Amino acid sequence: MPSTAKEDRQRLAEQVQLRRTQLGKTKVDVARDADLNINTYNQVEAGQSVRDSTYGKIEPALGWAAGSCREILRGGSPTLVEAGPSGAVFSPVAQEDLQGAVERAVQDAVVATTDLTASEIRKLKQRVIEELQRQGKLG
Repeated sequence: MPSTAKEDRQRLAEQVQLRRTQLGKTKVDVARDADLNINTYNQVEAGQSVRDSTYGKIEPALGWAAGSCREILRGGSPTLVEAGPSGAVFSPVAQEDLQGAVERAVQDAVVATTDLTASEIRKLKQRVIEELQRQGKLG
């Protein structure tokens, strides 16, 4: 059964609250950083309906890429944006996304270059993941 708009807004509210606390900010801090009045910001954290422009103001205040609030409302996850040493902005890869990317890369390379069976490919992918975890590259 598809989620309702109210459930979607509640999921967004939870993600906004979580991110705010991760950043060590108060509601007032985020409202000020987003150039919103506190009442409007409180509506977001309460899972109430707000204008799309409100989401657009909140995203940078939380270190999220543009469109992250809409992505959460659709059932997805926000994209973090961080400043690199040169001032360039980048989006770090989530641990769960990285593992899937590594598995696909190994599978594609093996299929393109060998005649391994599906079972052998699964074992190889698992060994690669285990080795990257042992090295601390994957959690």
